[in-house]
Amino acid sequence: MKRNKKRQMLLMLLTFLLSVVWSGQFLSDAAASNTDSHGLSAEKREEKLKGFADAAERLYAAMQQGKTAAAHQEMDRLIEALEGLSFKGLTSVDGIHALAECIMDTRETINRAELSPEAWRETSARLRLAVNSLIQERDALWQQYYKVMSSQLAEMDTARSGGKRSSFQEALQAFQQHYELIRPAALIQRGPSELTKFDSWISLVGRLGFDKNWDEAALKEVLPHGKPLLKQLFGRKGYEPVFLPLTGSSNPWHWTALIGGWIMLALIYTGLRKYEAWQVVSPVRKPPQGNGSLFRRRD
Repeated sequence: MKRNKKRQMLLMLLTFLLSVVWSGQFLSDAAASNTDSHGLSAEKREEKLKGFADAAERLYAAMQQGKTAAAHQEMDRLIEALEGLSFKGLTSVDGIHALAECIMDTRETINRAELSPEAWRETSARLRLAVNSLIQERDALWQQYYKVMSSQLAEMDTARSGGKRSSFQEALQAFQQHYELIRPAALIQRGPSELTKFDSWISLVGRLGFDKNWDEAALKEVLPHGKPLLKQLFGRKGYEPVFLPLTGSSNPWHWTALIGGWIMLALIYTGLRKYEAWQVVSPVRKPPQGNGSLFRRRD
């Protein structure tokens, strides 16, 4: 029941955001006059985007310090900043979905009866990175995680070659946590196609790494693909094509087939999610007026 309620709220927020983006398709006069779909000039739109980003920064600071009252207040201001704000041209449907999920997760975390400092830090950091990636096209904050994740990947390979299973799992867990932290921000800037292969790879490594039966040979075949994938994810130069037939294994096509299967599942999921979003949004022609039930202030 709780999960269904969260899903409904997420779809409501997603509908609002998407209607803001797509409403510009029906208002050509606004585009001709150098304004956005809500009649805002480019300067006014930039001002509203900055206000949205500033609200996210204040919310992040309040949640990192565990300030309950301030966090509630800044979340209300963040929601208010969304009204009348157009995201057209800034990200894709999947990027908006990722932003909506970050907002809903953060709001749920704040509204929980029991305060969890770790959850507050994680959700607020994820939302901050997502909003920053939406506003900051170049040199976004999430890009700063390349070095630490690259180092963790090297630690995983060192532990694997040394047969240190516990060390490998510790490095893998830290790597997964950092990826979950930056994933919404990366999706906002990169799009789903560039994250699908990384999702597939990290899922396979996670399954092998935490499996009861330690398969060092399998990990040896799969891990090398992480470095070029990480470079591709962060837009670093010098990455090479990945997921070619693996060599040096007794059954090289086995792992290639598994990886390919994960990619296909991810693609199918992405397609279904886009279809669902379109089914929800297709009747919308105007952005909702006023706050509505989702954006109502706390009592």
